[in-house]
Amino acid sequence: MPEVYYLLLAAAVIVFLLIGSAPRRALRPTHGNTGDPSAPTTPADAWYIESQPIYNAKPISCSFVEFDERGDYLDFRQHRHAYTKIKDLAQQNGERLLVVIYVHGWKNNAQSSDVVRFNSFLAQVASDPSVQKGTFRVHGVYLAWRGNAFRHALDTRSNAFTDTKAAFGAEIVHTCYARSLVLGWLLWLPEQLSYWRRKNAAEDKVSGISLIRTIFTCGHTARRYSPDDQPNLVFLMGHSFGALMLEQSFAPASLARLTAEWPWDDEALIKQAQANPLPFDLVLLVNSAAPSIYAKQLYNYMVAHRRALARNGVIGVDAPLVISLTSTADWATRGAHKCANVFAPLRPSLWRRYDGDDFILAPARLGEPKVWIPQSYYYRHTPGHNPLLVNHWIVPASANAQAGATGRFSTPARRRGALDQVWDITTHPPDQKWSMYHGRQPLHAVAAPAAVKSGYWIMRCQKDIITGHNDVWSRQAMATYAALVRDTLILRTR
Repeated sequence: MPEVYYLLLAAAVIVFLLIGSAPRRALRPTHGNTGDPSAPTTPADAWYIESQPIYNAKPISCSFVEFDERGDYLDFRQHRHAYTKIKDLAQQNGERLLVVIYVHGWKNNAQSSDVVRFNSFLAQVASDPSVQKGTFRVHGVYLAWRGNAFRHALDTRSNAFTDTKAAFGAEIVHTCYARSLVLGWLLWLPEQLSYWRRKNAAEDKVSGISLIRTIFTCGHTARRYSPDDQPNLVFLMGHSFGALMLEQSFAPASLARLTAEWPWDDEALIKQAQANPLPFDLVLLVNSAAPSIYAKQLYNYMVAHRRALARNGVIGVDAPLVISLTSTADWATRGAHKCANVFAPLRPSLWRRYDGDDFILAPARLGEPKVWIPQSYYYRHTPGHNPLLVNHWIVPASANAQAGATGRFSTPARRRGALDQVWDITTHPPDQKWSMYHGRQPLHAVAAPAAVKSGYWIMRCQKDIITGHNDVWSRQAMATYAALVRDTLILRTR
């Protein structure tokens, strides 16, 4: 009889490890309410939250839309309220909106620390002088999924938690959903072992029609209800597995619209063609945890897209549509991803080998042997750590350089008393050896501008900008995002 109990206990532990303990229901249901939440609904429960005015300027706000394990809506009213709220905000007193649509990554959900950090980021954006000068109302759309199969860790002593609590008048996440401080360490190992299930969910299940529907509905709504002379700004952002989800959803959904802009030497179409017909000013993927096999396909398309437009003199072809920014200090996407996918070469679907001369490597010199690249190589590397794909770098500017020119910007110093750091965005690899594969350079290193200036910039930065995988909301990171947005908007007019 005791053996039966042991077997049942072992079975319970296995089930716990496989499926986790995090809830599968909507964590922000606001039951019985189709409009803005009202008392007694707290900000931690609400599917829409709004702060007090930030720095005596306009308030910030954030909508939440949650998705289940198969990518469907957990509460369809969240989706409807999200795009309706954008319309309402845009029509209130002619508000000009700056909308950030965000997909979180692993170990997060609609009640986790990323909610706090994202809203703290929105407050930083709203306090920026250029945003206040443009009289923008900053609004976020937080797209949530079951990124953590277990109760998440929550730092209630962080500056972001304290600041958002003050801004919104109450906590914006429930501490009851977080793991216990006393026994939380017991979840560390099973949480790490959930990597493969959470990656599979992000890669193949959650990135479906409903996610695409919300992304494009919110984007088009913000565009459609812009003031006539000053369009609303819309940015799409994904972090870690969130970046993987965007490459699996946003990218395929965009190709038909982009291809429709190819003029095919038609004079009438040339006059109407747009380098960016999408409802997003920029798509930013930060510390992407996606296998780079998807970035390869999108990058190849973007090279062809630029050529089709540049051949007909369309304005703005050198501006990026998508930027994937990865820190060299991000060990999770550099080392952990590679180790977690060590058996990728054994998967039959990855047994193919690419010919290096097929738009991958620079042309071989006389007598150089042919190079074959395993498809699993792309799967085991994330975009920002794949030498065959990285085409932009952020490097320290020369001594006495001043920020302000296109491709040059500054970030605040991390150490008290130190000077701000000035950076250059370059297409020349700082480490030639790292950027080679079996002694051959990637094609984009010698094929500018068609390859380097395509609509997909895959970029590396140093640890002084982003110190690690989750350091994506710092002042240094935000200054970098602002510089990338500025340069994108400038290039789009050329």
